[in-house]
Amino acid sequence: MTTQEAAAAAPAEPAARVGSSYKWAVLAVAVTALTTGSIVYSGVSVLMPFWKREYHLSAATAALAATAIQAGPITSMLLMGRAIDRYGERWVVSLTMIAMGVTAFIAAAVGPSYPVLLLFILVMGAFYGSILPGGQRAITRWFEPSLQGMATGIRQSGLPIGATIAGAVLPTLALHHGWKAAAVVQGTAGVLGGIVFAVFYRRAGDTASARKTSVNLGALIAGLVKDRVVRSLLFSGLALAAFQYVFSAQILIFLTDHLHIPIVTAGFMYSVAQAAGIGGRIGLAWISDHFWPGRRMRSLKWVLAFSALPVAALTMLTPGSPRVLSYGLCVLLGLLSVGWYPLYLVQIADIAANQAVASTISFAITLNQIIAAAMPPLFGLLVGTTGYTASWLLLVAVLLVTAVQLHRTQPTAPRLAKETSA
Repeated sequence: MTTQEAAAAAPAEPAARVGSSYKWAVLAVAVTALTTGSIVYSGVSVLMPFWKREYHLSAATAALAATAIQAGPITSMLLMGRAIDRYGERWVVSLTMIAMGVTAFIAAAVGPSYPVLLLFILVMGAFYGSILPGGQRAITRWFEPSLQGMATGIRQSGLPIGATIAGAVLPTLALHHGWKAAAVVQGTAGVLGGIVFAVFYRRAGDTASARKTSVNLGALIAGLVKDRVVRSLLFSGLALAAFQYVFSAQILIFLTDHLHIPIVTAGFMYSVAQAAGIGGRIGLAWISDHFWPGRRMRSLKWVLAFSALPVAALTMLTPGSPRVLSYGLCVLLGLLSVGWYPLYLVQIADIAANQAVASTISFAITLNQIIAAAMPPLFGLLVGTTGYTASWLLLVAVLLVTAVQLHRTQPTAPRLAKETSA
């Protein structure tokens, strides 16, 4: 059965249902899920300096915690996306979020060695793999195309909101009560998010027929990667994911070890950056759809180009630099490194068939997660070898080269997923 036939066989999502007022409740639930999930997910980066000191780790070894939380979704994302397309978002997302929180509780209770702690973090990341495709699938079900960019931006603001909370709360908690107390807070957030999603989320339309279809992942992936425009879009996602997660995983270590800023102050700077990302996720999506409707790839190109500027400016900071410069760069870096994602997700969803939205998004996110898992420790190794200046400048080069290749492709991508078989 082709994806086109599956789409024809399944009932359409009626405009009356998609446009109903309950969509705003669904959006609130999706934001809550991503916010609470982000407290668990982003909290790993926030706690890295504490693990670095407790276990006497190098910057590269400490960054393996970021690698573990990024690698977790790599192992599960495609399966999660397929399960969501087949069975729906509600129980897949809610049950995995609860499991993610319980895993954090166990890690806090056991108090493992660092290698065992990495295994717990890997499992938490695997359970986290349902939240992004599940939430985006909810947006495409409930919101008409003209509102999907804004709705995605609002939903995606949950990630920096959660990271802001994590950056503001977890360092102080870990400083006074130990990192295990912070892990309990992370676990509580995950469990509560799963319960909220289970209780309040509803799926739009009658989906009985859709549940009987199954996506052929191999055919879907082949149909996506064979097209030059889609490949260019995927490469832009890889570069921006590298930017986002290097910044997220390394900025606290850079601020504390290189600029000698106290850990609580650095944690607040991290929170400020994530707060700026909230505005970026909503604002960049709105600006793109308002001024350049249907041209999100053009917007992504400019995000890539502009992101190189504040990254390059990091090379000029020294321990004696005015603190306001560090704050200003963190704001700009947070806005750009976090704000790009809604533009990318909506563009990916736009190339997906109706019966394979979660699977298509999961494939794109899986690629991003591979880069997100690999880059923080590689960046840490590069810092240990060459220092921060050369490391930041290499990231600048990656962003600029990717912006150029995106400029050379067409501004929009065809819905190739409709040509794949299921």
